[in-house]
Amino acid sequence: MRVRCADPGLATALAAVVPDEGAGLVFVADGPLATWDDTEAELAEVFRLTQPEVVENGPILYVVTTSALLGRAAPLDSAVADGLLAGARALAFERARFDGYASVIAVGDGVDDARVAEAAKNLLTTRASNGQPFMLGSEHLGAALP
Repeated sequence: MRVRCADPGLATALAAVVPDEGAGLVFVADGPLATWDDTEAELAEVFRLTQPEVVENGPILYVVTTSALLGRAAPLDSAVADGLLAGARALAFERARFDGYASVIAVGDGVDDARVAEAAKNLLTTRASNGQPFMLGSEHLGAALP
């Protein structure tokens, strides 16, 4: 399984729990994104990495910040986060007949890397929250979820 994560601490935590073998992708969105070119590059990268894993019917897990998913972050970061959620929903729906899996982990402020990695492991194992965001932290409480 492929992991794309620029944060060294989170990358190490994910590497400890995500299987090395088999199809699948854990994609941690970069941020903050400063320009439209950065945003386009991020979306092109996620598409490039997702496509071959979908062909192999591997699980897809995107990781974003809760503030971006709720539209409380910078506009470009929020656009990418909500685009990834829309993509995960489409992948889950379109691959349902093949038992396909796609989800998003939304990480709140102060959530440590080990907790994110444990959530990733649990979601990939149980395939819970297929097509839906899995919220870590409490930033989302009282918010209308996308």
